[in-house]
Amino acid sequence: MNILKRALVTAGAFLAFAGVGQLTVHADTPRVDMVDVSNHNGQMTAPEFVYMRNNYGVKAITTKISEGTTFHDYTAPGNIASAKQAGLYINGYHFLSSTTVAGAIAEADYAVRMARADGLPVGAVLAVDIENSYQLSMGSRMQPVATAFENRVRAYGYRSTTYTGGYSSSVSPAGEKAWLAQYLYDPSKAMGLYHQEHAYQWSSSQTFASSYGRFDVSVLYDNFFTAGTDRNAIVPNVTPSKPVVNKPDTSAIKQFKNAGNRFTAYKSFRVDKIAYVNGMWQAINYDLAGGKDASWTANGIPLAMLDNVTRGNYRATRVGDMVKFKAGYNHGTIDRYSAGTNGVGIVEGRYGMIWYNAKALLNK
Repeated sequence: MNILKRALVTAGAFLAFAGVGQLTVHADTPRVDMVDVSNHNGQMTAPEFVYMRNNYGVKAITTKISEGTTFHDYTAPGNIASAKQAGLYINGYHFLSSTTVAGAIAEADYAVRMARADGLPVGAVLAVDIENSYQLSMGSRMQPVATAFENRVRAYGYRSTTYTGGYSSSVSPAGEKAWLAQYLYDPSKAMGLYHQEHAYQWSSSQTFASSYGRFDVSVLYDNFFTAGTDRNAIVPNVTPSKPVVNKPDTSAIKQFKNAGNRFTAYKSFRVDKIAYVNGMWQAINYDLAGGKDASWTANGIPLAMLDNVTRGNYRATRVGDMVKFKAGYNHGTIDRYSAGTNGVGIVEGRYGMIWYNAKALLNK
């Protein structure tokens, strides 16, 4: 899981070499059967998953649902809906904090409540993620704790297994197939590492042209993560484009041209997506970007250009906050038009060209 890079990289628990960041990809690299996602990856969209499916053979996703008894991953509902739309098998995982049976049961109850609310289909996998150093140090004494979590979620109709590192597999219930992680410098499918398990997470550094950042990916050895759920919706084989905008409608462009290419944008708008991209925090508003298939490079708006209307500029901006352009960015001149896609491009100083949907910008 992505939290590994915070918690365990320095300990080497899931790594074979310290140089794991430089992943060697070649023809014999293990398959990319499953991708796991969380808030560390931002809110995923259906076209992103479609790209992974069509170009890398991704079959399933596993999205973080919860952690402990109070943390709910806000990206889970959207990730589940997007994966369903993309025709992928859908699973979830819970990051376990407890070291006791009673605590594991309480966390399982919480995970199930969140999973149900998020739309995780009954029959899907709801795995328990065990990777805290204080848990791994317990070794086989963690097995009853993992078993308690798994049995509890099974009682609600989900299936379960344990995710942990290959070097710490003793925490997984004895005799049970697990989902193990180990990141090698030069992974090869010929190794068949952990082939006796359900899945082997072989990299935390996979990149996709459709998406920003790095992803954890696994090869599946059986149908555990691709069974028990219904893939009943498939979207067309499309990939994001730049700039991403809606159907051509040149009326707004004409109005900008008639106004001497000048624009004003004083109204507030919602942050629909947020991520650290290209060395800066950026936000995307779906209307201004022309749709949910937005590109961070073409449509992302640096947070430094925005005032947070919801919570002020001294607290971190979150998805759902209302923002508006700061003085200096809320008016100016349009530098480029794309009539075929109804796009207007504005050079925003050192941030370069940002593309907006002409009609949406006109309304601001």
